[in-house]
Amino acid sequence: MIRFVMTRGHERTHTKVVKDSGAPRIELLHYDQLFASRQLPRAAYVFTDLDRLASWDLELAAAVHRDLVAAGLPVLNDPARIKTRFALLRALHEAGLNEFNVYRLDEGLRPSRYPVFLRRAAGHGRPASGLLEDWGAVERAVASALARGIPESSLLLVEYAAEPVRPGLFRKLALSRIGPCWLPQICVHDVRWLVKYGKLGCATPELYEEELGIIRENPFAEPLRRAFEIAGIEYGRADFGLVGGSVQVYEINTNPTLKPGTQHPDTNRLESLRLVWTQHMAALRALDPGPLAGPPVALRDPRLQRHQGLFGRLIRSRESP
Repeated sequence: MIRFVMTRGHERTHTKVVKDSGAPRIELLHYDQLFASRQLPRAAYVFTDLDRLASWDLELAAAVHRDLVAAGLPVLNDPARIKTRFALLRALHEAGLNEFNVYRLDEGLRPSRYPVFLRRAAGHGRPASGLLEDWGAVERAVASALARGIPESSLLLVEYAAEPVRPGLFRKLALSRIGPCWLPQICVHDVRWLVKYGKLGCATPELYEEELGIIRENPFAEPLRRAFEIAGIEYGRADFGLVGGSVQVYEINTNPTLKPGTQHPDTNRLESLRLVWTQHMAALRALDPGPLAGPPVALRDPRLQRHQGLFGRLIRSRESP
């Protein structure tokens, strides 16, 4: 059995996997349920949504992680060690993997290049601004964000790094990691630089043929392996683009949506969808340890016990963007 731990309201990312006949047995667990537990069944555990947790919740999750590891269970994503958005993007830039840099507003640093845009430090919503061409535009965008009630402490300034795959058309690539498995994902295409959900009908048959080659050959596994190692993430999906032929990592999502694709007019895209889902199911089955002998794992960390005494009846994790 595999137990995925996530924030309340975000279990929909894995509902299709749970119902798939090719998947191992999977259970979804909210962090408030985890923090109220005094013991846990023996299984593989995957900690997700770590960018949505406050610092104290991260510490509690890390305490549970250590009890599970001490019991000899397979556990992915150490909450104490992973880098979330700001720390990851800064580390990738300093390591020379990303050409673009990121700044906290309270650093007092100005970008080394423009354009830039405002983004929240956590969550997966849209940017808090469009592209900003100079420092004056940044100041106006920050003032607008503060006026809308977005805290300064949650805002990042990110240097723009994108390049059209065809004139007027942008592509976002992705690669997932499930333990030792590196899995290329479906591409997303859009006519705008901000490629999030994609624009229906804008991709060409040639792009779908290229995509199938990426899925089959997995050409970006090595640079993305380095990014995951820097991030300390053992389960998640990296979203990235190519600029001048070089991989530029935009984020690594520890709770990516997993769902099969069964309909598309392009045969190459259909084959890509089939391969991606087949590979995902195989990686999950490889992660599943099967039945594990022994009693449930007791959670003994005093921080967790103190939390249960003070807040055990309260719901702490909740839906966030």
